[in-house]
Amino acid sequence: MESHEENAAEAEFELAEMEERSDSLAEDIEAAKDDWAQKKQDSGVPGAGVGEHDEGPDPEVTGGGPAGGGSPELED
Repeated sequence: MESHEENAAEAEFELAEMEERSDSLAEDIEAAKDDWAQKKQDSGVPGAGVGEHDEGPDPEVTGGGPAGGGSPELED
């Protein structure tokens, strides 16, 4: 049977691992946001622009669905 000190040490180790993964994930998210912002400014990236020649509204903004508007269709 493990002692309380061993349990506490293991919990602290797991907490440190979770914090490290959380920080890494936050960095990945920021990098993805920066990358997307850069791509939206590049007219050579299909579907990323915000100009008049785009194929429709951004589904992330309008709620999804195949046409970029309304609610996505749900299958039973």
